[in-house]
Amino acid sequence: MAWALVALPCLTAVLALLAARSGPLAVLVSLAGSAATLLLCVVALARAVPGVGGAPFVPVSPTGPDLVLGGFDLPLTLGLTATSAFVALVVVLVATLVQTYSAWYLADDDRRAVFHATISLFAAAMLLVVLSGDVVLTVVGWEVMGWCSYLLIGHWSRRPEPRRAAHGAFMVTRIADIGLLLGTAVLVAGAGTTDRAQVIAHWTSAAGDPATRSTALVLVVIGVLGKSAQLPFHHWLLDAMEGPTPASALIHAATMVAAGTVVLSQLLPLLLRADAARALLAVSVALTMLLAALCALVEPDLKRLLAWSTVSQVGVMLAPLAAAGAGPSAGAALGHLYGHAIFKSLLFLAVGWLATTRGSTAASALVGSGRAHPVALGAWAAGLVSLAGVPLVLGGLTKEHVVAAVGEDVGSRGALAGLVLVSLLATAAVTAAYATRALLVVALGDEGRARSRAVMPAAVLAILLVLAVASIVGGLALGPRLPDAGHVPAGLFVIVLLLVVVGIAIGWLLHRTGQQERLVAGPGRLVGAGLGVDAVQRLAVVRPVAALARLVAFLDREVLDTYVRGIAWGALGLADAGTTAHRRARPSSGLALLGGGLLALAAVTGLVLWGVA
Repeated sequence: MAWALVALPCLTAVLALLAARSGPLAVLVSLAGSAATLLLCVVALARAVPGVGGAPFVPVSPTGPDLVLGGFDLPLTLGLTATSAFVALVVVLVATLVQTYSAWYLADDDRRAVFHATISLFAAAMLLVVLSGDVVLTVVGWEVMGWCSYLLIGHWSRRPEPRRAAHGAFMVTRIADIGLLLGTAVLVAGAGTTDRAQVIAHWTSAAGDPATRSTALVLVVIGVLGKSAQLPFHHWLLDAMEGPTPASALIHAATMVAAGTVVLSQLLPLLLRADAARALLAVSVALTMLLAALCALVEPDLKRLLAWSTVSQVGVMLAPLAAAGAGPSAGAALGHLYGHAIFKSLLFLAVGWLATTRGSTAASALVGSGRAHPVALGAWAAGLVSLAGVPLVLGGLTKEHVVAAVGEDVGSRGALAGLVLVSLLATAAVTAAYATRALLVVALGDEGRARSRAVMPAAVLAILLVLAVASIVGGLALGPRLPDAGHVPAGLFVIVLLLVVVGIAIGWLLHRTGQQERLVAGPGRLVGAGLGVDAVQRLAVVRPVAALARLVAFLDREVLDTYVRGIAWGALGLADAGTTAHRRARPSSGLALLGGGLLALAAVTGLVLWGVA
């Protein structure tokens, strides 16, 4: 069944491309394929059993071709556990809702068939990462996601901004992926197999060299930081906002940026034994989650605010793994992956609808926009309440488990674990503040423009309602299907609650006193420009590389080609001289030369015959 879960969306992508000339047919194929995959995920979840020995991603009965190549075992296995089936269901649910939303959002797009096909392939790649029991298949799924993100971000490629954003995202993630590829190669070379369970068994035994293992995990973490848009690779995710809103919802919610959490959860036994890798992850995550949350607080554009929020929340997602101990690190991380997938997809789809009513995603343009439609405002509010971490709602439950997992026995884990915990608690307050700001912008003000009610399509209405309900009560699904997420002590619950209340109060006061507008007009300009990372990148990378390219072109054209042109000029000169001499020659001279040649030949022949006689 695991192979069917990957094959079905792949087949859907192929059929959608074949039907690309008929847009409605391609959309219908994509929707039908997504619905069938979702149904199959439900069946798989019902039949799934826990992983071997409590390992959440080790399938009981994996299936694969069991190949041998170059002395290495390539089992290429896929398998289902309760955890992988649950994560797969979340991925396919979000992808199905995005497909449905895209049918309305891109109804007038002449390339919508390609967009729907790419979404199906994207979902298949993420499912391959989730269900894989083989590190090579994990890498394949990882790389296909990179290609699909390039296509989705650059879907409106007739404009230069999406093209530039797609190229930037592709280059940044590809550079980081070098680390993942090298780290995986080291792990496979040492174990002699690509089977993940055997790789882990080898590198956690006495046969695995600790220094080599640590080096390999550092490289893997670099790859994860790139795909997860953590410092210093964060800026590509902000530029990705140039793509269609459904693409943003898919990339930011349940696929690409969350894939790193899945991979590190799969390799958690190795990560626990690689202090350098966890230190790198901890520093990046601690800085990223708080800095991105502060940037979201002053971001002038609501869609980019959600992008900053994603950067921050992925850091929250990775925090239990960065401060990993013997506790429920994987369960807490995967639980927040689930919660983030639901409320973040809701927020992106809701802001996409609001933007169509005002023609922009800028906060200044969306003031009071939610008042034109109660369902849109309710969905926006539900997503922000969950994002803020209000207790008892989905986002609140998952965030509390993350804080509990990081804080459990934090004193024995070292200073970096303490740094992660402090940053996590501060991020909880700032997140509540910018969520409050986003809600107030949409819900208050602009009385005149709020009088015109926008007509919401039934499909969009249903999608927003489903995700809104899941964002509030979806925590009930957290149970035996995910690994143990631990328990939240009463004292820690109170601390988180107080931080959320403080954050909400800060957000309200900033809005009420007018300080929010001054922050947006001041630091918000720098944040809106991506903290100047693009300018630094152009100065430190693009310009030197372009200058070097111009130098190489000059040397090739003016130096190396000079010798080639000199030889050519010499040959042409000799040819011209020979042509000129030939044209000036007289026929009598030619006959004289021919006659002389014949006489010389006759003389030589006579002498030879004379000698023989």
